[in-house]
Amino acid sequence: MMMKKLLSILLSLMLLASASLSFAEDAAAETEAPAEEAAPVLLATVNGEEIYTDNNYLNNVIAYYMDYAASYGYDTADEDLVATINGYGLDYTIRSILVSQKAAEFGLDQFTDEEIAVMEASLREQWADIVNSYVEESGVITESSTEDDKAAARADAEAFLMENYGVNETIFVDEYLKSEKETAVTERLSDYLLAGKTITEEDILTYYNDLVKEDREAYGSDVGTYEFYTQYYGQSSYYTPEGYRGITHILLKVDDELLNSWKDLSVRLEEQQSDQEAESTSAEQSADAEATPAPDTEPEPTAEPVTQEMVDAAKQAILDSVQSTVDEIMAKLESGVSFEDLIAEYGTDSGMEDEATRAAGYPVHNDSILWDASFRDAAMALEKVGDVSKPVVSSHGVHILQYLRDIPGGAAELTEEMKAEFRSTLLAEMQNEALNSAMDQWMADGGIVYTEAGEAWKLPEEDAADEDAAAAD
Repeated sequence: MMMKKLLSILLSLMLLASASLSFAEDAAAETEAPAEEAAPVLLATVNGEEIYTDNNYLNNVIAYYMDYAASYGYDTADEDLVATINGYGLDYTIRSILVSQKAAEFGLDQFTDEEIAVMEASLREQWADIVNSYVEESGVITESSTEDDKAAARADAEAFLMENYGVNETIFVDEYLKSEKETAVTERLSDYLLAGKTITEEDILTYYNDLVKEDREAYGSDVGTYEFYTQYYGQSSYYTPEGYRGITHILLKVDDELLNSWKDLSVRLEEQQSDQEAESTSAEQSADAEATPAPDTEPEPTAEPVTQEMVDAAKQAILDSVQSTVDEIMAKLESGVSFEDLIAEYGTDSGMEDEATRAAGYPVHNDSILWDASFRDAAMALEKVGDVSKPVVSSHGVHILQYLRDIPGGAAELTEEMKAEFRSTLLAEMQNEALNSAMDQWMADGGIVYTEAGEAWKLPEEDAADEDAAAAD
């Protein structure tokens, strides 16, 4: 996650630089052979501070969102889109100036040498990580590479970044030091506006209860949806449906040819049965219709029908192929060897190599959508904690399952770690609300004066409201 963030930071810098250049080139291209560059136009003043059309912050915001829109296929020559982005750019610029002015007014815009040194050190570390990521992706460093080789690779990566993106360590630190300061000033201003307000234990409990309620309503009787969002999408859930059990297993690898033969026969039998059902339904629907003459052409030959006996025989061949290993495992279980030790000795499922997963088991429910039906059904057929199943064939191989534990349903335990996370979230929300409320007041106080050109750039009221809502989120 950190590397993605660092690369995102670098990309943003590159994007703003390239987009600014593109913006300038497009503006120049509007006139075939300009005799001289058009003079900047005054758009607005913010408590006396003027914003012209050549304002760097304004143009960087516009260029960024133009490039963003283009990346999603929008026509950046569309007049309505251009007007909307210009409006957002001007509004963001006004808000940025107001933050700076109010921070200065409240004495929140000064930084000690030590604070700046800490910011610069952090940015240099980020730059080093970015360079190292380019080195790693290039693949030039091997186990036999010397320190000189690594230094040369880093130098090549820095040269590449400078040549292709116009960025080196000095530029990166200088540009993002401004951003770090702006972020710090905004945080200071938000804290100042909170005026001693704090997040209480009651606030945290209310927030937690609301999350539990939402998840109970979403997942309480819908295990499929619960697993889809929590397992496939990795969303957190503060409520677990009742009926889950923790299952560990020993997965035995089997011959691919045997496994594929069984899977192929199973699929063909299922399709065959489905076709027969469809034909039966069709025959019933046409029973009262007039008979039609048989076609002149002979029907195409069909594949040999698959029988349940054929599928069962293929499945038994898989079980026979691992029977000696199964006998060993069962004998060791009888002698007192733990199931966990046998997983380590015989199992081939990489998921069971994780200590935490082995300790908790895979969560399996009677309505689970995550597992092979044969695995799920075998897991739910075990009667009590500690029971071990007979060998079960699935599309992954042969499993021997153990009913490890019952997984408590209901609300998740409110841990200290969760409290800390919720406190941070609520504090950020409170800071945003305080800043947005103050910003609305500052913008209404009469210190912002638009010129005629600026009035043409202004956002419609509904767009400005949407922007406030987005900032709050």
